[in-house]
Amino acid sequence: MKKIWILISCSFMISCGIKKISKEACAYTPIEFEIVGTNWDPNPYKFSTYINDSVMQSNQYQVAAWDYSYIGNIESMHKAWDSKAEAKPLLTQVEKDSFSLFVPVDAIDYILKKAKEHRVVIINEGHHMPQHRVFTTQLLQGLKDLGFNHLGLETYSQNEKSDSILRAAGYPTLTSGYYTKEPQFGNMLRVAHHKGYHVFGYESEGHSGSKEREINQAKNIQAYLEEYPNEKFIIHCGFDHNLEGTLIGWEKSMAGRITEFTGIDPLTINQVLYSEKSKKEFENPYYQLTDLDKASVFVDANNNSFGKYRPGAWSDIAVFHPRSKKFNRPAWMIFDDRREVVISFDDAPIDCPCLVLAYKKGEKLGSAIPYDIQEMKDRKATLVLDRSEFNIIIWNQKDKALVKAFK
Repeated sequence: MKKIWILISCSFMISCGIKKISKEACAYTPIEFEIVGTNWDPNPYKFSTYINDSVMQSNQYQVAAWDYSYIGNIESMHKAWDSKAEAKPLLTQVEKDSFSLFVPVDAIDYILKKAKEHRVVIINEGHHMPQHRVFTTQLLQGLKDLGFNHLGLETYSQNEKSDSILRAAGYPTLTSGYYTKEPQFGNMLRVAHHKGYHVFGYESEGHSGSKEREINQAKNIQAYLEEYPNEKFIIHCGFDHNLEGTLIGWEKSMAGRITEFTGIDPLTINQVLYSEKSKKEFENPYYQLTDLDKASVFVDANNNSFGKYRPGAWSDIAVFHPRSKKFNRPAWMIFDDRREVVISFDDAPIDCPCLVLAYKKGEKLGSAIPYDIQEMKDRKATLVLDRSEFNIIIWNQKDKALVKAFK
């Protein structure tokens, strides 16, 4: 656990677009604040200086990418993840001509039409990619309307107590799982809860290798399917667990094992293959040809979707995501009633850099997963918030902070 002191202040200014909330005068009051982390990660939100000087310097590039994603630093996340990336081979003219026969359509609409025919939808993510969680969040209402009532998460703690805590508190906490500490993952849990989904974890425990892990994950999901034989399920997994067909080493992924054990043919959706990288030359060569404003599926004249992966293994649908274009804050974060909110506090007595954390009103500070996080160096940050009420905490490396209610 890490204890810090918060100074309650009304002297910083919050603006949304051109609207500005005037400064108010009140005393700073120190209070004790505790970040309720876990035994495996007592300090879940690290400053970028620590990530760069400690995690990156020890060549833990994947971990660094995760850490950057937790504090909303999308640009550094991509650079860390791509530290060992190499340029992709260029397409032949025949391949380019073949791809030109496909046109982009709205990914959400396309997926929902296909999901009507399925009991199980399996969608993957890159564990360093908040964008993928935002997209799954956007699917939840449409899938709910189609009768989907259960959401299985690879990262979610695999016990009924976890879902009971979410139901009792009404919001996700830092003890919910591993990747769930990332704000957009936490928001996915919030939306799922408020829409009435039963959230469960299915991760394997005690497996001896990758093949056994895939089998155990599928068996855990099978148990839920058999418990609710007439209900529909969304499974949100990482990377290749949603591939159908045969893979070297695993033989079959979790998705393939589900079909083997239950006879169910899931609708499998791949978000990882056609997503942005830190540099264009690192991206999938087909993705390099695109410049999209929204998540899309490329279809041919017969409405068949495009998506190559590897010989013998595939997903039913491949989503092409828009690039961030600007990293503070990416346009893909803004949907429904979410909008950009600019936080500035030029006169506040606090040294920067600072982390700015937005907590939903009524959620326990330091225990709940923040709705959004940004690191700032110039006393100004841009958050993406919905239209509800928040407590905005500004915290620096000297364990001083400011807090302000915002509506």
